[in-house]
Amino acid sequence: MAPSRRIDAGIAALASLVGAAIMYANVRDGTIAADPLTIPLILLVTVPLLWRSTAPVAALGAALAGLVVHDLLFGADVVRCGIVLPTVFLLVFAAAAGRERREAVAGLALGLGAIVAESITFFGAIGVVFAFITAAIWGIGRVVRSRARLADELRARTAELRRTRDERARMEVAADRARLSGELDRLLQRRLGELAQLADAGAEPAGAGAAAATLARIERESRATLDEMRAAVGVLRAGPAALETAPLPALAHLEALLLSANARLSVEGSPRALPPAVELSAYRIVEQLLDALAGAPGVDVRVRFTDTTLEVAVSGPARRRASAAIKGARERARLQRGSFQATVRGGRAEAFVSLPTASPA
Repeated sequence: MAPSRRIDAGIAALASLVGAAIMYANVRDGTIAADPLTIPLILLVTVPLLWRSTAPVAALGAALAGLVVHDLLFGADVVRCGIVLPTVFLLVFAAAAGRERREAVAGLALGLGAIVAESITFFGAIGVVFAFITAAIWGIGRVVRSRARLADELRARTAELRRTRDERARMEVAADRARLSGELDRLLQRRLGELAQLADAGAEPAGAGAAAATLARIERESRATLDEMRAAVGVLRAGPAALETAPLPALAHLEALLLSANARLSVEGSPRALPPAVELSAYRIVEQLLDALAGAPGVDVRVRFTDTTLEVAVSGPARRRASAAIKGARERARLQRGSFQATVRGGRAEAFVSLPTASPA
């Protein structure tokens, strides 16, 4: 059962109990003759409260009909206002707040009819006051409906604005993706054209040294192209599997890595910017070698810059199963055409890596 239906059932049950109590008081005081139908027939007025939320106008009509029947059977001297007035007020408010104007006006007319049938016959001219109260309650219900409709319109407008904002964001993303796709296409055409020119130049007989230098330059340019493509594709991809757009790890990030690993860092030579692929490989190699160590104090990392190589030495207590991490670091070094040496002896691991940073002339 919906919450509003449960509330209506509770109100109807409470009103029925109050009405039955009022009728019992009428019988006990001798206001009306003892009649077994007196108490149950008051339910004709209160039971329509079950439809307060779903059909308030029909409920008002049923309550008015029940009031007329009760009035005709037991006379106008019976005290009913204690339950009739609250019932009418509730149903008039529900009709005003929950229905369109035509139905709300019909509910007001039925409510005023019930008030006239009860209050004027019992109270006389003073009953007009209750008619004004009924009209005021109806007006309050209309104000409540107006504010509720305004709130609904604001919610609908907010939802529409949110959908418009989301659609605009999707369109902006699509435009950015189209722009990046064009940039990627231009990058590939330019880079591939440069590589083709280098390859044509290397094909001319100019000596083994010149050919080797040309091939080394082609390699560097190819790696730079791959790095730029990776950055562009990382922006183009979407979803949880999208590539990170943050800068790739480099040697400058080693200090933070070693600080978290409780290791010491020493740098020799003249530090300088190296090709991104070399710096990334050096960072990953150190990261993998740290996995091979126990993470205890005594881990040393030494980085040495030479004219043509980057040398990295890592030593510290070894884990029992360090071979997998060492193997991964060796593969990284091999991809950069570097050398890798590692030993594990007496519970201590030592590794030495040399990565080329410049091509031979």
